[in-house]
Amino acid sequence: MVLTKLNTQHKPPKLSVVVIAFNNELYIEECLESLHEQTYKDFEVVVVNDYSKDKTGEIIDDFIKDKPNFKSIHLQENSGGCSTPRNTGIENTTGEYIMFLDGDDWYTVDACEKMVAAIERTGSDFVAGQAIRTNNYHIWYHKQIYNIERININIRDFKILLFDSVSTNKIYKRSFLDKHHLRFPEGIHYEDVVFTGKAYFLAESVSIIPEPIYYWRVVENAAVKSISNRRFEFENFENRIISHRYYDKFLRENGDFLYQEHKNNRFLRHDLKLYINDYLEFDEDYKEKFHALIYEYMHEVMDEYAFTNLAEKDRILYYLLYLGDKEAFQDYIAYINGMPTKTNRIYAVADRYYFRPSFQKYNEKFLRISSLRVDFNLYDMKLNHDKLVFQANINSESVNDEEIDLYWVLRNNLTKEMLVSDSEGGNRYSIELKNMEPGNYYLSLFISHQGNLHKRLVKKTDIHDFSNKLVKNNGLSKAFFINHKNSFAIQVLPLKRLDQVKWMFSKRRKPKQHKKPGVLQNALTNFIKGRIKNLPVKSNWVVFEAHMGKQYSDSPKYIYEELLKGNHKYKYIWSFENPEAVEVPGNPVKIKKNSLKYYYYLNRSKYWVDNQGIAHLVPKKKDQVYLQTWHGTPLKRMGYDQKKLPSDTELSRLRVQTDAWDFFISPNSYSSKIFTRGFRYGGEILETGYPRNDILINKPREIAEKVRNETGISAGKKVILFAPTFRDWDPNSFQKTLADIQQLSKSVDQDTIILLRLHYLLSAKISHMRMPENVINASGYQDIQELYLVSDVLISDYSSVMFDFALLKRPIILYCYDLEEYLARRGTYFDLVEKAPGPVCRKIEEVISFLNHPARLNEYEQSLDRFVAEFGSIEDGNASERVVNRVFH
Repeated sequence: MVLTKLNTQHKPPKLSVVVIAFNNELYIEECLESLHEQTYKDFEVVVVNDYSKDKTGEIIDDFIKDKPNFKSIHLQENSGGCSTPRNTGIENTTGEYIMFLDGDDWYTVDACEKMVAAIERTGSDFVAGQAIRTNNYHIWYHKQIYNIERININIRDFKILLFDSVSTNKIYKRSFLDKHHLRFPEGIHYEDVVFTGKAYFLAESVSIIPEPIYYWRVVENAAVKSISNRRFEFENFENRIISHRYYDKFLRENGDFLYQEHKNNRFLRHDLKLYINDYLEFDEDYKEKFHALIYEYMHEVMDEYAFTNLAEKDRILYYLLYLGDKEAFQDYIAYINGMPTKTNRIYAVADRYYFRPSFQKYNEKFLRISSLRVDFNLYDMKLNHDKLVFQANINSESVNDEEIDLYWVLRNNLTKEMLVSDSEGGNRYSIELKNMEPGNYYLSLFISHQGNLHKRLVKKTDIHDFSNKLVKNNGLSKAFFINHKNSFAIQVLPLKRLDQVKWMFSKRRKPKQHKKPGVLQNALTNFIKGRIKNLPVKSNWVVFEAHMGKQYSDSPKYIYEELLKGNHKYKYIWSFENPEAVEVPGNPVKIKKNSLKYYYYLNRSKYWVDNQGIAHLVPKKKDQVYLQTWHGTPLKRMGYDQKKLPSDTELSRLRVQTDAWDFFISPNSYSSKIFTRGFRYGGEILETGYPRNDILINKPREIAEKVRNETGISAGKKVILFAPTFRDWDPNSFQKTLADIQQLSKSVDQDTIILLRLHYLLSAKISHMRMPENVINASGYQDIQELYLVSDVLISDYSSVMFDFALLKRPIILYCYDLEEYLARRGTYFDLVEKAPGPVCRKIEEVISFLNHPARLNEYEQSLDRFVAEFGSIEDGNASERVVNRVFH
């Protein structure tokens, strides 16, 4: 160490500034000049030259030769970091306060004056001022820390201050540093992390002034990178971890381990984030060592809940690092950068999306994704009188393309009119623009995935080669339009001035909103219901309903059609959620469920025929007859037999139903016992077989032909019916079904068609989804019994469809991937595996194996025969007739 000039002052200065320099010949003079020009004068400057190889030392000595309050120290070998020169500087200063400055940075002209005034005014152990980076880099925590003056605070009460780990924007009491033997740790980089971290927890108080103090020069394209910018060297990351381990050790020894989680938060959101941002630039050797070291360090000081409150991208990235899942981590890095992933990892549970790791055991909540990522751009847009045509590149990474269905929509923001695109092949789309109303039609992309519908509004930035277009015809102009939010639309305006005025006036009127019934309307409705309630029952009126008005199907349908054949003088009423959408033979009265007409006909009809339960809607009168057809042979436990007894409210509603039933249809003696016990039903059981099954015994050819025509199944095609049941604890089980459908689709030959039939409570969730070419979504088909007639094989699980389909003596495969869970949650009346009419498979691959080797299904013929003998022995095709004769004659 060579001391080139000593301070000649006799009285120690109030402030000492330690400047460290290494190969700073371009900037050291500007740095020292900022000190020489300070408005504050009672200070000394100690410049420590860390054995520079350039002209830094010469410039220092030349600058200070006529400045008595400056001195320089030249180290005889390079220390390799900032700690040794700073510590050397501390030992060669005499001031009451100490500040630090790096040789390529500089102070504001009044920095020293402000900092000395602040520390003397507050009496804090040290004071922090704001550091300004010269590259305009946004430091998010600065606004939260330096927005106001903060006097005599403590780090334990203001923990966000941990993010500011820089030592050079602060002034320290020398007595504070000496009392705690606080110096910079030598032999490592990122010494500020340790030094400042210790200072925060050792200080009795800290103060903050919201003033710029320090200018931090950032030279991003420098030939020789600074330590903080050499993250491409793995040793740099090692030093970062070493410094944090020193910090962690201090927290434990100082009794501040309760603040470890806050310090961890700083490490994740700042230190680790820097390396994550550069990850794609690292070579494979670096990445391998990076994953090993960060896994080791994370498990030393944190658990998975350290990531709970992080932003989505950080939470997922760090949790995957915590799992040690390098492959999934790299896939997620690719995913957030819009690059292909090696494995499709995005999956949905209901409307929630997650990123799937490579491991079996993980905590799903840390991998939640707010929305499906979809990138797109449009080009070659052409607008003419009656059509918009464009091409689009659409990409959704890490998702199976076969699960995606998409279309474009132009929507009038005033009238809500929607115009939907047609595909013209490849990536070309068109939208018909005929009969458009005035207004702005905004363009959106709709993406359907696993039952979820996502909307992405098109912005100008999504369109390549955007140019203004305008066409005129039929009294309207149509033009490309960009609103103040940069959203793209087609603006339709009247050409005539008077029409424009009329349109602008109508545009300003608030659209009518659907109003809830008012007090007067409710009173009127209740009055009408009271009058209806007292009207006499019509002895020849019959109300029918199936599956809560969702379908024209099941036993009510076949009882109705049996009555029609008899030419009885009855008035028939059918209840539907959407009466206009359902065709029913015989010209019955069709009413909307839960309407005033519904209430009227339920009150006045002598006969109610239903397969669910309607008695809670209208009190049944003594001279009315309620025929409950039910909707299946019971496998799962029901009513009072359930493992978890229903709530008091549910049981009360069940009693209302059972008390109202006059007749209850049963398909066999086994079911009769179950219904009597499970529902505690004491009325008459009609053990007639199910009317809905008559069609399976009689097999009318015209019905099979109708099904093929309506579904588009050509003659000669083998048909597999896939009909899973509804899981009341998992209303989104259809997503598992959709994934299985994709595998089934790929596994069958070209002469096979798959009919997908979801439970009626789920069918709407996939109504807008595109299926593979060999899969037909028959979930909206009204009557599943008709589908049985054209099906060669049934795949189901715990659904009662197996009891009906078995009557055809065709193969049945039970796909029970969640058997244990089903048994635990619902329970069954018998051992399904023991009595099954076909193989019970736990994996979709097993199902596929049976489909590809149909001869194996022949081994289950005896099981199928036994199953039919036990549960279908009285089904002879005449159940409807027997029911009609008993109830209506």
